[in-house]
Amino acid sequence: MLPLLLLIQIALCIAVPTPECDLRKIPITGGTYTVRDGGNVGSTVEYSCPPGMYPHPSFSRDCLYTGHWTDEDVKAQCRVVQCPRPEMFENGHFYNRTQKYFVGHVLHFECYGGFKMLGPESRTCQANGKWSGEVTICDDQEGFCLNPGIPIGATKVGSSYNIEQKVTYKCLKGLQMFGSEERECMENKRWSGAEPSCRYPYTFDTPEEVAEAFSSSLSENIESSDPERVEEDAIRKLRVKTGGLMNIIIILDTSKSVGPKNFGIAKDISEVFIEKISSFDFNPRYAVISYASFAKPIALLSDDDSVDADAVIEKIKAFKYTAHADKQGTNTRAALNETHNMLSLENTRDPKKFLETRNVILLMTDGKHNMGGDPTVEIKRIREILNIRKDNNREDYLDVYVFGLGSDISEEEINDIASKKDNEKHVFRMENILDMKKAFEIMLDDTEVLQMCGLSKERLADYEDIEQVFPWIAKITITRPGSEEKCKGSIVSKSFVLTAAHCFHLDELLHTINVRVGDKVFRVKNLYRHSDYNPLGKTDKGVEKSYDYDMALIELAQTLEFSSKIRPICLPCTTGATWALKLRGKSVTCSDHEKILLTDELVKAMFVAEETDKALERKDVIIKRESKRLACLEDTKKIDKFKDVPDIKDAITDNFLCTGGINPQVDPQTCKGDSGGPVIVPYKHRYMQVGIISWGTIISCKGPRRDPGPVPALSRDFHADVFKMLPWLKEILKEDLIFVD
Repeated sequence: MLPLLLLIQIALCIAVPTPECDLRKIPITGGTYTVRDGGNVGSTVEYSCPPGMYPHPSFSRDCLYTGHWTDEDVKAQCRVVQCPRPEMFENGHFYNRTQKYFVGHVLHFECYGGFKMLGPESRTCQANGKWSGEVTICDDQEGFCLNPGIPIGATKVGSSYNIEQKVTYKCLKGLQMFGSEERECMENKRWSGAEPSCRYPYTFDTPEEVAEAFSSSLSENIESSDPERVEEDAIRKLRVKTGGLMNIIIILDTSKSVGPKNFGIAKDISEVFIEKISSFDFNPRYAVISYASFAKPIALLSDDDSVDADAVIEKIKAFKYTAHADKQGTNTRAALNETHNMLSLENTRDPKKFLETRNVILLMTDGKHNMGGDPTVEIKRIREILNIRKDNNREDYLDVYVFGLGSDISEEEINDIASKKDNEKHVFRMENILDMKKAFEIMLDDTEVLQMCGLSKERLADYEDIEQVFPWIAKITITRPGSEEKCKGSIVSKSFVLTAAHCFHLDELLHTINVRVGDKVFRVKNLYRHSDYNPLGKTDKGVEKSYDYDMALIELAQTLEFSSKIRPICLPCTTGATWALKLRGKSVTCSDHEKILLTDELVKAMFVAEETDKALERKDVIIKRESKRLACLEDTKKIDKFKDVPDIKDAITDNFLCTGGINPQVDPQTCKGDSGGPVIVPYKHRYMQVGIISWGTIISCKGPRRDPGPVPALSRDFHADVFKMLPWLKEILKEDLIFVD
């Protein structure tokens, strides 16, 4: 009997083909589409439209088991984006009034007499369906709290703004609310919750908007975790400081709809974020959780290396999309439950420290949960274990940021999960994961940490502003009668630029020297050459010109104002370099720095060349040390002008670092105009200056341009060793930098 039943089932399977959806019913008027899985059951169609338009009736369609597409009877078309229309405006009036507002339409606001306008006088409808600028408010300045305003597209109930008074909001039909439906005037004169906004289902946040909103909120979290912070009665500002206690937990959606390509991008986003955080003088613990039908930790707070950003990044890189055998579900609650479990373990280990630690959760998802239950239940449990209550002022110990990607998300769900804080934004809806990647690449504006040494935007993808890629480079011009000398230098403090002594004549007049940093030119107040620099000091030893101690400091007549284009480089054996080298909490000496930066016989390094105006580019070289350095001396002996030098070590003293040659790689030569520039060892995305470009044995360059032909095998470049000249640097820079022993 059993074999007969099996045969019947097989026959039925053969007789009834698997249904497919009709591909002729999916084209969209005015736009384009892509099909995943070619029309089989479970496949998806994704639509896209030109800027300023959106796909109607939906951004995507699924092939159902019935053989029909969702919304199959409605013809897909690209429609023009609209912005919400104002329903209420307190204490003033607005114009132009119309039933519909399209991209480019402008609203103008005016307040009645006696009311002060807060926010913009006009706002423009943008291509993403949002009005430009912030909410415009007309305030009489008589309430305990400021008028909270009415977002465009919303109505408000409540007009008393004294302590414990509440206001409630509701969006017009067809619009969805982000933020808080109810807000209360608190004792600190701020409103509880987050400012609401009303959006159409097609409205997205741009990468620039996300970058600005997220960075300002997150950086305040980092500042809040500083144990030496002085509390101020001010809005949360963008600052990043040293020290502090923080957990950062990244949660990645790995469900089927994400796909391996987008999951790879999500991992890239996580790596960019962690790299950026690790470039600050700040050391949080990291955890990373992946989830689909269940949660799977990638890195845990309890791991011994959870404070090691590079180790966490390696774990992310190693994690595969295929690690989730079952990707059918989106179990957001399971991921948040795993977060709760990690925090519970931290609480058990050290309850006092746990309650002093800030917690940041980043949740990235492309869809609403479909199993596991309501994820907000776990958010409530997390708040409970962190002892966050309305009456105890601990809201700053938890920030949950939610990034909803694409159209298949529940605005209500991501809004409920995210934190809600006055003047901040914790929930974002982005069009796709590529926009999110772009936002993360630009989001952490470190305006308040510009004095931190060795920062650069070199690693940010497609970054084109060369002055922000090499912000510590200074260009030096010496104008003499009938000639002009060009050199490079490095910014080491607000007042000093480090360069080579040989760039200047011994009787150089200060007014002939100009220093360009960023887009500004600075005059010179003082020029300090190393006290032991003497170009004619070794003629009796056969050395025609000595470059020993080839180091100089330029003191600027006007102090620098640090910006994203003007920053200091890290000098070894300073407290700034100590932080950059992650040597915090130890009794650090200068030799510790040297062991890290110049530990091998072959050390990967770089310098910055300029073959044409404003065309700075990185050149990778290898510093040869110890036994490998002997080849530098031997090759130099073979150069004609050094054949008569009895002891080559009189020309190449221990004060020089050596690059060049063709082994183990062909090093690019330094050229005219590179002199005085920094030789840099990149360390975990910070830039540490170990040398100053001084002189070379064979120069085959044509001015500043490198010869496109092969580099001469005997070509060697020598650079003043910063470590060997620290006593002199300490003496001149003692008011500007703090040096370790």
